[in-house]
This record gives sequence, structure tokens and C-alpha cells, in this order.
Amino acid sequence: MAGEITARELLDRLRSGDADHPIIVIDVRLAQIGTIPGARHVPVTDLEDKEWEWDPNAELVVYCQLGKGGSDYAAEVLEEQGYQKVYKLVGGMDSWEQLFKENPQDL
Repeated sequence: MAGEITARELLDRLRSGDADHPIIVIDVRLAQIGTIPGARHVPVTDLEDKEWEWDPNAELVVYCQLGKGGSDYAAEVLEEQGYQKVYKLVGGMDSWEQLFKENPQDL
């Protein structure tokens, strides 16, 4: 079962740049409207159609707009494809945007 990660935890992980623990952020929304820097846009429908070849040791963080349906389904698909370290961004893109509204110094 996929774990969860908050927007603050994700920001801290991305800023740390820990090469021993790579992190891949995947935007599974159908339309790319704003994004987390470095995120890969792979609509959830495309995850079903292809076997992706991401580092099997990387942590995969999936997000949709609200952190519900789309990311839940994407996490399930990735786990079925054999990825062990799958996380859903709690609150999705909305939580990421809210983090910077509340903490503009983090931009």
C-alpha cells in the first residue's frame, strides 16, 4: 500500500538532493496546470498503457489536483508494476500551492 508524504516533506526532500535516495515526482493530472519543479507529467491514463522504466530504488511521489482519486489510482498502478516505494502527495497540487501561500519565503 502506498505511503503518504506532505507538501513540506516533499519540498524538504527535493531540496536535500540526496543522491542515495532518488525521488521522482509524477504529475498524473490530465492537463498540466502548474507543476512541482522537476515533476514529470504522465497522465494517469498513460501509466496504465506503458511499463515505465524508472529507477526501481527511487521513491515515486504521485500527485493529482486534490490528492484523491487520480493519485490513489496511479499509486495502485505503479505498485502493480512492481515499484516498492510509492507515495501519494497528501492534498495534491492544492497542498503544494497552499504551502507557498502560507510560506512565501520558501519560494
